[in-house]
Amino acid sequence: MENIHKKFIDDLIGAEKLWQSADHFVYVTLPVVKDNKLMVRALENLHKALVLIITTILKFEYLYKRINLTSDTRKNLELFFSKCSFRYSLGREDIEIIKQILYLGKKHKDSGFEFSKSGKIIILDDSLKHEELTVDKIKKFLDVEKKLLENTNRIFRSLV
Repeated sequence: MENIHKKFIDDLIGAEKLWQSADHFVYVTLPVVKDNKLMVRALENLHKALVLIITTILKFEYLYKRINLTSDTRKNLELFFSKCSFRYSLGREDIEIIKQILYLGKKHKDSGFEFSKSGKIIILDDSLKHEELTVDKIKKFLDVEKKLLENTNRIFRSLV
């Protein structure tokens, strides 16, 4: 059991490092370099960190028999939003932002074409629908993800 708890903490440390990297891109590197492609790197790190945090929370909650996981990742994600979000102090707005991070991260991975236009990154999909990524949006993503990380760390450390 001790090894499992160590794995949970290690995963959260990994997620925190990804979050710190995204934060550094947005608040330190981007203002100096002024290359909007750094927003895409920040989104990638935020997406990876968020997936790691959610996966770790789901495993943790399953271990303590608070939820039952399935082999369907969509159902598990809905389970996270319906059963775990309240326990980790997420409001409706936080949940919507988390869904937006997951959506934009997937959109970026599947995108055939992205370009920078007047301080924004435009992500196009195969049907030429587009999504915009701005610095303000990334900063909002950083804030919500930091809140989730802090709440998760607090809960895990109190039980481990």
